[in-house]
Amino acid sequence: MTEIPEHLLQRSRERRAALGLGGGDAGAAPASPASESSGTEVTPAASTAPAPKPAAAIEPEPKAPEPLPHYVQASQRRQRIPVWAVPIIAGLIFWAPIYIGTLSPPEETGGPVAAGGEVYSTCAGCHGPAGGGGVGRQLSDGEVLLTFPDWQAHADYIIVGSGPYEGQVIGDPDRPGGAHIGGEFGIMPAFADSLTLLEILEVTLYERVTHGGADMESDDIVSLLEAIEAVEAGEELDPASLSPGAATEDPPDSAEPGPADSP
Repeated sequence: MTEIPEHLLQRSRERRAALGLGGGDAGAAPASPASESSGTEVTPAASTAPAPKPAAAIEPEPKAPEPLPHYVQASQRRQRIPVWAVPIIAGLIFWAPIYIGTLSPPEETGGPVAAGGEVYSTCAGCHGPAGGGGVGRQLSDGEVLLTFPDWQAHADYIIVGSGPYEGQVIGDPDRPGGAHIGGEFGIMPAFADSLTLLEILEVTLYERVTHGGADMESDDIVSLLEAIEAVEAGEELDPASLSPGAATEDPPDSAEPGPADSP
């Protein structure tokens, strides 16, 4: 006789019990654990509860911005030009060239006057650095212009010295304060051999302008400047442009060197 599997019997009993048929299964022994475990596992019903949402990802905190360079910060703090100042600044652009044009040109630091000042360093020992006199006569405060109203006589005296004027009037005989007489105030050496003609003209210009206060635009100074330019260009200076003493081809020998009998 074929044995009916226990699980089929169990299923039959459950079916009868569900239909209310009963049957001879009231006193039926309960199925042994072994027979129950041998049956097919019943899969539990799936839960109808909603699945939990996945946890949101935690975003990292943003990094703090790096500080701006100091020059950028200074630029941001700097006060900007106000709007009302813009037309003023624009006007300055057009006004500046006009203003510059009204300025006086800078004074020349070189030229024949400065060159004459270098030559005068050999004369300062007698006439003083500022022309105030000493062993030689005073040249400053216009004194040299009172003695020599024209530059030609002045240059001639530097060339030949006081030798030809011994006992004679030097320069203007009608000089305010009295004429200067050669030999009364020492001896003025001749510089014909120790200075060039250009140097003599330059020191003449320096003494007349710096110590005498002559105007650079006066006829006398303009004439002297023209003579200096001619000598610089290599032209020979007409002896007639100087006083008679300088017109001689061989200026007389000066006396022995001694204190300068200055203008």
